[in-house]
Amino acid sequence: MKNRLVSECLRAFSRRQKMVLFALMALTVVLGLVFPLLLSSDPRSVLTLSREYRPGELADEDVIAPSDFSYIDDAATADETEEAARSVLPQFFYSATESMGIRERTDAFCKAVSAGNASDYVLQGGIPDVENVASRLDEIPDADKPLIVSLIKEGVTYLLDEGVYSETDLDEIISSGYRSIKVESTDLPFRYEGQIRRIDSVIVSGSSYEAISLRAAQKYPDLPSSYTSLVSDAVSMLVTPNVFYDAVLTTSLRESRASAVPPVLVEIERGDYIIQKDTVVTEQQLRTIQRIYDSAIVTVTFQKALGYLVFLVFIVLILVYLLFFFIKYDYRLSLYSTIFLIGIDLTLIAAFFICRMLPEEGVRYTDPFMPFVLLPALATSVAGRRRVGFSVALVLSAFASIYPTSRNFSFFYYLAVIECCLMFIRFGSERIDIVYQTLFSAIASAGITVLVAFIYDLDFQVVFTSAIASALNVVISFISISIILPVIEKIFNIPTTYRLHELSFTDTPTLNRLSQVAPGTFNHSKNVSEMAYDACKAINANADLARVGGLYHDIGKAEHPEYFIENQNGKNAHDEINKTLSAAIIKSHVKLGVEKAKEIGLPQEVIDIISEHHGNDLIKYFYNEAVREAKESRSSMVSEEDFRYNGHIPSTAESAVVMLADCTEAATRTLKNPNHQKYEKFITNIIIDKMNYKQLNNSQLTINDLDKIKESFIHYLLGRDHQRIEYGKD
Repeated sequence: MKNRLVSECLRAFSRRQKMVLFALMALTVVLGLVFPLLLSSDPRSVLTLSREYRPGELADEDVIAPSDFSYIDDAATADETEEAARSVLPQFFYSATESMGIRERTDAFCKAVSAGNASDYVLQGGIPDVENVASRLDEIPDADKPLIVSLIKEGVTYLLDEGVYSETDLDEIISSGYRSIKVESTDLPFRYEGQIRRIDSVIVSGSSYEAISLRAAQKYPDLPSSYTSLVSDAVSMLVTPNVFYDAVLTTSLRESRASAVPPVLVEIERGDYIIQKDTVVTEQQLRTIQRIYDSAIVTVTFQKALGYLVFLVFIVLILVYLLFFFIKYDYRLSLYSTIFLIGIDLTLIAAFFICRMLPEEGVRYTDPFMPFVLLPALATSVAGRRRVGFSVALVLSAFASIYPTSRNFSFFYYLAVIECCLMFIRFGSERIDIVYQTLFSAIASAGITVLVAFIYDLDFQVVFTSAIASALNVVISFISISIILPVIEKIFNIPTTYRLHELSFTDTPTLNRLSQVAPGTFNHSKNVSEMAYDACKAINANADLARVGGLYHDIGKAEHPEYFIENQNGKNAHDEINKTLSAAIIKSHVKLGVEKAKEIGLPQEVIDIISEHHGNDLIKYFYNEAVREAKESRSSMVSEEDFRYNGHIPSTAESAVVMLADCTEAATRTLKNPNHQKYEKFITNIIIDKMNYKQLNNSQLTINDLDKIKESFIHYLLGRDHQRIEYGKD
């Protein structure tokens, strides 16, 4: 259904209108693509060096920053991140399970030694005995075995307390460039838990023999060397590593430490020296120059340019598509589309020059200065619908998002500011409304600007300046609208709220003449106007348009006022002519009204109400009279078409409401002793009659709308026909 509507709208365009529309769409896409590319390759912000420098060389010149500039130094950030990660020492953990297993194995082995069957235990347990420790222990005298067993247990306990480290783990750590390690903190009774240890001070699984021999020789100098060697070999055989490298924890701590490193922000103010003559050029200075150069000249690849092009075409098509739905009148589509596309082009041109000039003045945050409020607010005022303005805002925000000066939140910032401004537009007719909407919009815009500036972590001075700029931007936009809108109204005869308010005054030449030559019609028109106004407010239709349509709907009666009953004083002019001619005169007031409306320059929307306020309904009174006369005279049958209005049925809610108000206001004057119940029944019959004759088919009114209209009419008529008490003569 929607696609069919778009197709019908396009068919309604003339060939010339289609050509203009497509040309403007193409121009908008071109400007939206070219301006960001021009800004991206502005040569005035590029640093020029006399030659290519290398780190460590002496500079031959002074290099000065052309404008304020800041960037994240990725290389320096990476270096600090790597340094922070390397500051985390390899993490080792003490294995209580492994230590307990070693103690149990030692106890069992010592029992076997005391029993004289150490060889059998080693063989059954699958313990590798390279040094033939078990046989040597079985050969020593039984009297010395308790001493040897005690020394073995003491040696094992010493090693477990000192910690035995895997040679493979330590080799890996040393190859990574570390000379120290850290033992994890635990609640276990381990001597070095939570401490940092040098690798050359720990006991490695392959060097436990030397550690035990040295300790035994120092602690027991009188012990025979053969026993010292035997104990050392036995301990080395029994003890395996009980402290291990925790690679997972180490990696996790390093990642956590690295993620906590803030990005290295390099900030340069306009006029600062990046490089000074006769000083050593550093790698960071060269990176700064390269980043300034990269930010000033952006190489746009074919794929990127093609992506931009497709994106902009898509956005422009979305705009036109939305306008087809949100613009109420088909004959306004071409005009509004042209105005809004031209407005977008002019806005893009203004934005280009602003983005080009502000950085030269040291302004890096340009979003609050962009003139993106004016056109959406103007579009809303022209079309009378906020949805139209929001559609234009969506396009401008999307176009701005590809500008090199835009930031991460630029798209959402523009949408938020513009949407707030549109929500404060009141469509009022009082001048104070303009002051209110300007004031509230400026405050909202400044508030949003401050919030976004906080997100960007800008300096307070920049935040304050941006908020003031945003508020002034809104104020200037609304002042400009106050100047531009009347010009557009006049040139294109657009029924804005202010224009309709002006037309609603009855002190105009056309209505003055109507009041003089047809006072009954004039009073009827005023009543219809107020009834239509109240009813349209009840159903959220354009009440101002209905009021003006009601005032002017019968201006065609000024040409032959005596043929309309509200202007007659006893004598009926229709008594002297046949009923077909009477019907022709009655019908003519619609055509004459349309001609008069065009002559005085009423908007097309009002002219539509004039031409549709009777639709193609039947003039029942004269038709019935003609049928009766034909039967009495036995003449030819009466043609129903001769007694039908030649207009179209109402195409809008406002036009249908005026039709119902016109019929109701006139017909209810015939009621005797009217009350709420009589009015309700009478108006219900009128509405049903119009529905039966299909006069409301195109009005888009719902049953609920018709109920609200009926209640509004009843309320007005009760006030119109209220009774007064009769006062005495005394």
